[in-house]
Amino acid sequence: MKNQVRAIARSFGAPESLVEKVPTADLEDLEPGKPDEASHGVTYAQIDAFLHGQPVDQAAFDIIVATYRKTQHKRELPFAP
Repeated sequence: MKNQVRAIARSFGAPESLVEKVPTADLEDLEPGKPDEASHGVTYAQIDAFLHGQPVDQAAFDIIVATYRKTQHKRELPFAP
């Protein structure tokens, strides 16, 4: 989880500018450098809270669950090699 990655980076002495760098995976062909959170529609803090079983607002909950459901095929084995 993002909060754990940041904690580990800090414990190893990574520069704060690197630890708190805005994550971008360049998932958007037309908008390179777009922050992941803008692409996903939820913050990493909301995702971390959800994964830790903490409450999140309904909109974030809906986005996280919908994303999980629409990517189910990525967690399944292929039908044939």
